[in-house]
Order: sequence, then structure tokens, then C-alpha cells
Amino acid sequence: MPIGQCSVFHPNNETLIHSTCNETLFPNLCVQILNSYPSSRNANRRELELNMIDFIKLRSIVVLNKIHQLQQGATSKFKDALDSCIGHYNDRILKVGLPQAISGIEANNPKFAENAVANAVIESYICEKGFNGNSPLSNENKVVRDGANIARDIVILLY
Repeated sequence: MPIGQCSVFHPNNETLIHSTCNETLFPNLCVQILNSYPSSRNANRRELELNMIDFIKLRSIVVLNKIHQLQQGATSKFKDALDSCIGHYNDRILKVGLPQAISGIEANNPKFAENAVANAVIESYICEKGFNGNSPLSNENKVVRDGANIARDIVILLY
């Protein structure tokens, strides 16, 4: 294969991913998530943060899809908790929080972005607690919460 067709992974970018992730609550998960994004290979910290926000977005959509599946034949109390989770994920995370986080990053206002990402942690936690210890969304909520905690830690590094 000619050299021009080879994909080159720059060690400095790998170092940036690892040094950034080592400053987070879940360094191994952070590396795994960021390495799943090809754009991370040539990214700066701000772009790594945008990849984490995209991860939260995609995982929030997974939660919403599961909620819609669970609503089929759910009891009224269970349905109320599921409906509440739709509000937390669709309205507060996807429509408000993540766009605010992106705006904060693009406007070079990391504190604004930090607060918006921190809200994703809170919203996923509130969704989980709405089931009173019997949540069918525990794994999905944890993935969103862990991703949002990592994103929050990375955005703090942008200060």
C-alpha cells in the first residue's frame, strides 16, 4: 500500500487523549469513548469535549428509544416514571442542556458549558430515582451519567 493511502495516528494526539482522560473520574471509559470517534485522532481538547457531548446525545437517544419500547403495556405508575424520564432526556438534556454546552464551548465560555453538562448528570439521576429502586433504565442512565461526568471533567480543563 502506498504511503499516501496509509492512515497515520499521531502519537501526540494519543497522548492528548490519555492526558485529558487521566484528569477525569473514569479515565479508562474516557479513552474508550474518545477512541471510538475517528475525529478524536486529530482533535484538540475542545474537539474532544464536543465528541463527549455527542456521546451523551447518542446515549440519550438510546434511552429514549428504550423508554418508548417499555411504554408498550406499562402499568400506570411505571408509565408515569417513563413519561417523566422522557421529559428529563428529551426536553432537558437533548433540547436544552447539550445545545447550551455546545454553545458554551463554541463561545469559549467553559463555565456555561460545565453547568449544562452537569445538568445531564442530574437529569439522568432524577430519571433513575423516579422508579423507586426498580428502574429498567439503570444501565442506560449510568452510561449517560458517567459520560456526562467525563464531559464535565474535560470542560473544566478548558478553563
